[in-house]
Amino acid sequence: MSVDLNNYFKLGLDSTNQATQQAGLINTIRTPADTTSAALNRVTFKVPKTGMLTADSHFNIRFTSTGTGHNVNLISGALGAVKRMRITMGNKVLTDIERPSLHIIPHLYSRNTLTQLSDYHKHFIGCNYLLDTQFNDGTNTLNPYGSVGFTNAGALYQRQGEIGSGGSPTYSLPLRLLGADFLNAASMPVFLLQNQEMIIELEFSADARDYVFIAAGAASATSTSVDLNNIELVSTHIMLPDEVEQQQIQSLRTQPAQYPLIDTYLIRGVLPAGTGGQIGTPATVVRNELYRLNVQNREVHKMLCVFKPLDGTSNTVFANQRSLACGDENIQLKINGLNYFERPLTNSAVIYQVFKDYLDGMGLKFPVESCNGGSFVSQDQVVSTQFVQALKQQHYVGFDFKNGNQGVFGAGTIMKNAIELEYESLSDDSRVTESGARDMFFYVSVSKMLSIGNNVVSVSF
Repeated sequence: MSVDLNNYFKLGLDSTNQATQQAGLINTIRTPADTTSAALNRVTFKVPKTGMLTADSHFNIRFTSTGTGHNVNLISGALGAVKRMRITMGNKVLTDIERPSLHIIPHLYSRNTLTQLSDYHKHFIGCNYLLDTQFNDGTNTLNPYGSVGFTNAGALYQRQGEIGSGGSPTYSLPLRLLGADFLNAASMPVFLLQNQEMIIELEFSADARDYVFIAAGAASATSTSVDLNNIELVSTHIMLPDEVEQQQIQSLRTQPAQYPLIDTYLIRGVLPAGTGGQIGTPATVVRNELYRLNVQNREVHKMLCVFKPLDGTSNTVFANQRSLACGDENIQLKINGLNYFERPLTNSAVIYQVFKDYLDGMGLKFPVESCNGGSFVSQDQVVSTQFVQALKQQHYVGFDFKNGNQGVFGAGTIMKNAIELEYESLSDDSRVTESGARDMFFYVSVSKMLSIGNNVVSVSF
């Protein structure tokens, strides 16, 4: 027996805020941007107050370019174009995260298999970081798959879909990959908002070098931009029976609905350029910095350190979606006035193990040469011409502060004092990329409580 999907879903291409009213079904709604600011490179949407907002909700975006041969970077794809995402409910901030792609890359390449990355995320966000190892000599080759390719610095890469003056492919950016990771845990009951609004604001990077690269040479800052006039929010909702929704709304008069969630935000720092040593000499101390992260009176679950190069220029296939290794490391944390580790972390394998705990026990789908911060010399590695660009480009340090309890509140560590991170790096100055300055990005994940009452929304820690 054939099934007519039109009986179950409202299909079509029309932009609308109207939802189908069939209980228990998933309903996809397309809404145009409520406001657009070309000067601020920003769009704003109101989420339809229908049913339960799910993790499948996403944005459809396209790009425009003044040149040819532009492609979204291989590691985070179109996600890298988002400079900031902000979600408010009833004028209360639910999440506000800068550079969400840099935070999500480790999660993207740990939570998903290579098959999922190739068969799903590649098609939606445009990431295309694939690796092949030759069995005859062990040579690593970056992104060898596909019959169509183009060159960058003499290396072949698969064409994801070129951005040109004639337009670009359409990419889909899931909310859960832009900072709304809490949607993975539970759908959001937006029907409870009544007279309040859920507003999503997207700000895009004005520097194309943050997220695109070209077939030969380096992209310019203004060569590519997001097509603000053709962005769509595709919000996906679970429809509840009318009587159930009305019962829940009536109950808000006596008892607010509470939803615990984990929110992540960015704290910025700077890692100065290193000094000392001569070419060919053993590694020398080039940096020793102390960072104090003011997260007092917050329950912290995790913290991710990203080492973003200060130099905006890039001719790598990762664009500036990079966390560049700084050489050998010496790391110590002080939590609530006490050293977190019995002795500083110096072994790259131990640092990676601690980072793996941050990833809930899952490892990165990166080769060691791509993420290792140790002082090995690139020319000693068995890599192809294509893979040279990937060396040391995806190095992260992460910490897990969960205490073994389940849930949100009570599962992290309450910080009575600022988190202190003492970071020391050692490098041979012959590797300039290691000793250069960095933007230090600290992504801190904390417990939050969202309360929705009778036309009242509040957020507490």
